Amino acid sequence: MDEKLITIALLPYSKAEILRSMLESEGIECSLENINLIQGAVASGVKVRIYEKDVKKAWPIVDELLGKEDKDKMKTEDTILVPVDFSNYSFKAALMAFEIAQKLESKLIFYHVIQQPDFFSMPYSDVMAFNTGLYDHLKEREEFANEEFVKFLNKLTDYIGVKTWEKVESEHMIKLGYPEDDILYFTEKHPPRLIVMGIKGPKEDDLDIMGSTTAGVIYKSAVPVLVIPEKAPLLNLASMKKIVYATNFDEKDIVSLDKLLGLLKPFNAKLCCLHVGPDAAREWDEAKLESLHNLLANKYPDTPIECIVKPGANILQDLESFIEENDIDILSLTTHKRNMITRIFNPSIARKMVFHVKTPLLVFHS
Repeated sequence: MDEKLITIALLPYSKAEILRSMLESEGIECSLENINLIQGAVASGVKVRIYEKDVKKAWPIVDELLGKEDKDKMKTEDTILVPVDFSNYSFKAALMAFEIAQKLESKLIFYHVIQQPDFFSMPYSDVMAFNTGLYDHLKEREEFANEEFVKFLNKLTDYIGVKTWEKVESEHMIKLGYPEDDILYFTEKHPPRLIVMGIKGPKEDDLDIMGSTTAGVIYKSAVPVLVIPEKAPLLNLASMKKIVYATNFDEKDIVSLDKLLGLLKPFNAKLCCLHVGPDAAREWDEAKLESLHNLLANKYPDTPIECIVKPGANILQDLESFIEENDIDILSLTTHKRNMITRIFNPSIARKMVFHVKTPLLVFHS
């Protein structure tokens, strides 16, 4: 019987060649696939393939070339990040974040970014006219932001109650910069367990447009993002009973569900895994969903889990009707990496759901 070839790495062509020479120098037979002989590279990368019997010997060489993951650096901190702009929907998000932080015994971080003036990024030249009034204006904005933060936190304390507020460790930060970039940079340096963001509803003729900051954080953040629509009711998480996870049988579903169940474990809520698809594929979909259910049931025996296939062609409408008919408290799904053109001209379901339902949306990034 022929020995089995397996792919040990998918790399750019130059690194694949280096790895091949390192493997062959140790007597490990190696081959490269997906090489474009005309252009010398291929967009999807080059597969480095070896025989299965050589895997144990090859791994240390792969680690030497690519470097091992710094687990301490990647470790999630026990915090909940709440970007705020002092609006009513931001206040609603802060209240929900407080409840979550209290249940998870996590630290709460309120983060506000003052939009950096464009002149800060303009190149200086010999003929540039310097206007000291710009700095006076910036100073006023900083003072205004500090005053608004004090009002915002006082309002939160009054609503929650001083004794309850003091049970949760919290801090607030203000930074001059660009909201999306700074929120994402902060999460890279100090990865929180969760980001909670409020979002204003759209105008009637603008249903598919999401604020650029929220959209950017949803698509680029490596940590889960809980989005609270402006029209969402003020949810008491202690009474939360049903969470639905919309699945399309993505390979990242298990990772997302692990994170979801970890976040929601203290709330004792029921999880429903829902797939919306054409009726013609129902038997196959039910088989895949049953497999997912068995896996989750074995891993989380104390969590009530239900898996449902809902026939339908319009995912957005079918999800919305399911949420309304079943009194769902939170909708969760996994979004995908998209290039800029796709993000502009073909908005994802995650982007649309924020505005089409009044239900909080918990998004995981694949």
